[in-house]
Amino acid sequence: MTPALPRRVLITGVSNPLAAEVARRLASQVPSLFGCDVADPASALEEMDFVHADTRQSVIGKLVRQLRIDTVVHMAVTVDSAGEDRAAHETNVIGTMNVLAGCAGPSSPVRRLVVKSSQAVYGAAPGDPSFLTEEGAGLDRPAYGLKRDLFEMEQLTQEFSLRTPECRVSVLRLGYRVSEGTTLGRYLSLPIVPTFAGFDPRLQLLHEDDAAEAVVRAAMLGHEGVFNVAADGVVLLSQAIGIMGGKALPVLPPYGRWLGRLALRAAGVDLPGHLVDVLAYGAVADCTRLSSTFGWKPAYNTRAVMDSLARGKDVEVIESPSPPQEYELQVYLQRRRRRQGNGHAGTTLTVQR
Repeated sequence: MTPALPRRVLITGVSNPLAAEVARRLASQVPSLFGCDVADPASALEEMDFVHADTRQSVIGKLVRQLRIDTVVHMAVTVDSAGEDRAAHETNVIGTMNVLAGCAGPSSPVRRLVVKSSQAVYGAAPGDPSFLTEEGAGLDRPAYGLKRDLFEMEQLTQEFSLRTPECRVSVLRLGYRVSEGTTLGRYLSLPIVPTFAGFDPRLQLLHEDDAAEAVVRAAMLGHEGVFNVAADGVVLLSQAIGIMGGKALPVLPPYGRWLGRLALRAAGVDLPGHLVDVLAYGAVADCTRLSSTFGWKPAYNTRAVMDSLARGKDVEVIESPSPPQEYELQVYLQRRRRRQGNGHAGTTLTVQR
């Protein structure tokens, strides 16, 4: 039986540019759209009602029930943090735990859940197969940092799916993205790029537009399961550096991950540990399940993603969210237009100094 289309959708983490783009695309497809985050969205979306809420707090369950949410798109997941610290762990693991708790129980109206994960859950190692499958190599390796957090997050989500069969759960392992705001994008944009001596790994990437489209399709179609989401094709690290007009400098020690990170940090790039491994060994995911189930695959191949970055025409990077006064003003003007369109009197705006 084909599931009903989503009507009341909640997106977490909407201050992130990718989640904001997902919200923009869903706004024209669902009757009611809500967003939450600890920080303001980059800009106010007229079709989305926004509330300040932290997924690391249990209040998320009350929000889901009071708003009668039928679809949750969980984007408040950190996948590009160099610190690998407690804050990232709380966001990814504790935050997801609270979202799952808010979606569970007989009183929950949630019937669809989409969780953003990352290809980083596999890690990278010299013995990996040519293509990483959803249940294949990498998942059983000792985990650290982001890989550990993502693995724990996905385990919690799988347990929720088994306990809550009435809710259709999709987990999207998004590939590595190289827009100007990402750590990998900044690394590849260096004029002189330190690389690991003796290594020229294969890189598989994902364009921001395709990442957003995959999340939107998962929310609208309700396909259940875990899906790798990445572009067709690969580029060698040396090719990627050449496309960006840089020069590879093979000076990093081939062994000793922490030594490589220290050397990169000295060069001005603080890469997360999992990306250091990828830049040594490479990582390519098999996306057959995505294309066969969704009937869709990313529009950009990996070479096109690099070309887009080189042309400087990737997704616009917003340095910071709007100041609170500016955001409140946008919200006020949008609500005023709505009320005037419905024949109601205006409301009063109070802007705090």
